[in-house]
Amino acid sequence: MRAIPPTLQANYLAHLKEKMVPLTTHLFYLKWLRYYLDFCEKYHFLPPQGTSLAHFLRKLQEKRQSPGQPQQARHAISLY
Repeated sequence: MRAIPPTLQANYLAHLKEKMVPLTTHLFYLKWLRYYLDFCEKYHFLPPQGTSLAHFLRKLQEKRQSPGQPQQARHAISLY
């Protein structure tokens, strides 16, 4: 899994602060963003392409994530 480019990560973290996302969740949001970007690369989506989020969330359901995780992932990606 590739790392989030430093500039993108810095901009994303600044945006999370701006949107008053609690600091305690920033690492989780970065994790979801990294997973999403990997997903888009693997399945040939252009982030943030309109259909990519729905496909990503469907993939999370297949992996049997806990109920709160897809909600957090959706929010994290929507802020991207």
